[in-house]
Amino acid sequence: MAETDGPLKRLASQFSNEFAAWLLRANVRQTQPLNTNLPGAPVAADQVFQATLASGQDIVLHIEFQGRRSRQPMPWRMLDYMTRLAAEYRLAMHSVVLYVGRGAGTNDRGIHQVEGIDDLPALSWRYGVVRLWQMSAQELMALGSPALLALVGQTHIDQPEVVFPEVIRRLRQIPEVESRSRLLTEMLMLIDDQEMEAMVERLIDSDELLLDTPFLRRLREESREEGREEGKEEGREEGREEGELRRQRQNILQAITLRLGPPDEGLITALEQIRDADRLEALFTAAIQSAALDDFRAVLDHSEQGS
Repeated sequence: MAETDGPLKRLASQFSNEFAAWLLRANVRQTQPLNTNLPGAPVAADQVFQATLASGQDIVLHIEFQGRRSRQPMPWRMLDYMTRLAAEYRLAMHSVVLYVGRGAGTNDRGIHQVEGIDDLPALSWRYGVVRLWQMSAQELMALGSPALLALVGQTHIDQPEVVFPEVIRRLRQIPEVESRSRLLTEMLMLIDDQEMEAMVERLIDSDELLLDTPFLRRLREESREEGREEGKEEGREEGREEGELRRQRQNILQAITLRLGPPDEGLITALEQIRDADRLEALFTAAIQSAALDDFRAVLDHSEQGS
């Protein structure tokens, strides 16, 4: 799950209106991000938005991305998230779990309850369940949302030689260069099959965006390594913290690549030496806001001097 976690969260964050329209099955006027750090004992949801529907109704949309394994059973995790969100925002709410990876969430129907002593449920809760690995690529494409096409690598693909050229054709029709570049990049990051990866890279190598596919390959390999390491460290706080730092560095490097061009080894090395989550968060913001690579370097140098 670690190798897909970052790309999935970025997609939902950057294209929240599209995700909201899909998961709420409603016309959405706008979305705005809400705090994912929930009250009470420290726990963070994956993505939380306040969505305003076309009717004017405000609703909290809560999204969790989950692979095959969860330290705590998913229904109980969702109950924890949902009760905190309900108490915090006091709005109508819709929670959804997007399961990724073959077999993930097979037995989760999204409807759960705790029995009472009078044969009536003392507590019940429900949430939406989307198993991306069971969804066909054609189903995803039929949704008609370009932003969701980046998820295609996590769906069931019978004819990749037909699906990927069509997906890339649709993505190339997106007028905004930055959005187009982000979606192509995240799509590559979310493809698990190496033969499919190579096929897509060949299809976009000649693209006018000139995506740095060797750099993307490095990012994917780092993500896979991160997943292996987190598996070894599962249950240990130190391992979780290190995994989060790696994700932050990866997000920074990807933002730089998309907006400012491929980073050099010196910049990558400097980021790898930073072990403070707050500094990395500030640098991620700088990577998004900087107009040129030199501007980002200046922020990085300043943060090193202040540390």
